[in-house]
Amino acid sequence: MPYFNCNDIPILKQHRIRAATNNEHNMLENLAEHSTKINILSKARRSTLIGLPPTLINTSKDLQQNIRVNPTVFFYNEETFQEASYRSIEDIREIKTNECLWIDVTGVHDHDLITRLGRRFNIHPLVVADIETTEQRTKLDVFEDTLFLVGKMIYPDIQQQITHIEQISFYLKENILITFQETSKDIFEPIKNRIRQNKGRIRRSKIDYLFYSLVDRIVDQYMDVLDIIGTKVESIDHQLMRTLSRDTLETIYDLKREMLYFRRSISPLKEIINKLQKEEETQIMNESTNIYLKDLFDHVVQVNDTIDTYREMLSSFIDFYMMLNSNAMNEVVKTLTIISTIFIPLTFVVGVYGMNFENMPEIRWKYGYFVVLGFMVVLAVTMLSCFKRKKWF
Repeated sequence: MPYFNCNDIPILKQHRIRAATNNEHNMLENLAEHSTKINILSKARRSTLIGLPPTLINTSKDLQQNIRVNPTVFFYNEETFQEASYRSIEDIREIKTNECLWIDVTGVHDHDLITRLGRRFNIHPLVVADIETTEQRTKLDVFEDTLFLVGKMIYPDIQQQITHIEQISFYLKENILITFQETSKDIFEPIKNRIRQNKGRIRRSKIDYLFYSLVDRIVDQYMDVLDIIGTKVESIDHQLMRTLSRDTLETIYDLKREMLYFRRSISPLKEIINKLQKEEETQIMNESTNIYLKDLFDHVVQVNDTIDTYREMLSSFIDFYMMLNSNAMNEVVKTLTIISTIFIPLTFVVGVYGMNFENMPEIRWKYGYFVVLGFMVVLAVTMLSCFKRKKWF
């Protein structure tokens, strides 16, 4: 952010919006003047490798300026449907009675487009700034007639073994839903097809049901990613029983770090979904959608429980690795101790016969040397037998 920190901004309340209405035009002009700074200071989108150290993929203005942002617009109700892509925000027509409007914006790097969209649909400039800042925490802002939700989309790339993490924003008001995605990776295509083909409840329901469906799709993607990570956790479990490797320990730490990031991004959804179910919070969410929100809440709880389970398993893997490493070291020390113990009496015998005394009768024996060697061998074998009987090795 160029001149204020959004993390220090509390949840916007209705009176704050009213107080800032007269200054909205000035704030839009100030944001336009700082658009270059916003693009330069835009943080990199996070992308983590499954089982490998997290990496950063730069999505700065230099990499994105060739990507054109064309919002996809859906007008629909139970009887009619229209899909279009507009070059100008001003060309979007007004919605009709009993009609819903969904605007899906792919890309948040076009400051001018986001600003004009905010002016067209009366989106507060502070909300516009939150949309453009792609490292926002997961949060829900509730107004009298609108909802603003910032969340994280996590989806896997099986071929490259990469888990993509990007921000998505929802701006919901009566009969209007605007979504802002960072990239063109559209996980909402199945929902769009349901709208086109008039399948399911979306076209028969209000816009709040579409909002629920999109959030539910995001939560389903969480489960898909966790299934992949679960497979990785199982492979680590089997690998630990076969061999000890430092690479395995590094993989465990990397997965544990990913689980921590996932939990920080996903866990606020529990409180958010619970808040959406409260009728007094907003009039946008209809009572008929509450039963679906309860199901969504159960899915979010399941995701969080799975993350906690994997974190505990990874922590136990670290303890198990340390225990195996310690046992391996103890085996080495035990072997060296046994060898040293065997050589103690043998060293004593050699030391006795290495003394320079003339009165040592066995030195003059013809087979004295071989007798002493035989005695030393018998002594070593006897000691090994005793150690074996005591199960010391």
